[in-house]
Amino acid sequence: MNTKKLIIVGAGGLGREVHSWLKDWVEHNPDYVIGGFIDDGSLSLNRFNHYADILSTIDAYEPADDELLLCAIGKPADKKYVVEKLLAKGASFFTLIHPTAIVGENVTIGRGVLVCPFSVLSVDLVVGDFVTINSLCTVGHDTAIGQFSTLSGHCDLTGGAVLEDEVFLGSRASVLPKVRVGKGAVVGAGSVVLRAVKPGSVVFGVPAKCISG
Repeated sequence: MNTKKLIIVGAGGLGREVHSWLKDWVEHNPDYVIGGFIDDGSLSLNRFNHYADILSTIDAYEPADDELLLCAIGKPADKKYVVEKLLAKGASFFTLIHPTAIVGENVTIGRGVLVCPFSVLSVDLVVGDFVTINSLCTVGHDTAIGQFSTLSGHCDLTGGAVLEDEVFLGSRASVLPKVRVGKGAVVGAGSVVLRAVKPGSVVFGVPAKCISG
């Protein structure tokens, strides 16, 4: 097998974290190497000297056969915009499941997904394309996470809960069993969602209440 280069899309905070987690992963997968970043902010890594280089801007990037991309952009709308632009160029994406993550039986994981260290994906659940599940999240049985959604660190998605596409959960947010969070909704950090959340709305608090949308 020819060596594949893993290219991180986004050189911000999440991108730098992903670089570290990819180093853990490639230790166990010698047919892959970290190729670098693509990012429109050419100064993003100037104060660091321990990361791979920024290879290109997003607009200038031209896919190569030996390259696989991993999107490290947290905001769902921005992630979708950039990913769709790169897909139109013919880019191929990679799913990263960190070696410390736990994935149970009958779990379906889409393309371009990021599952970060120490997260737990239980059983009988579906994770859509280009979902980000940050560190120490728990995703319960019979749940569904729509494409381009992002779970920040320490989130808890309990049994039968549903996130529609492009949902953002702030750190330590919890969604109770069988509760549905509508497309494009935002759940603030530390919130506990007890009832359905309307598409496009912003909720916050314990219990979570609508503050916008």
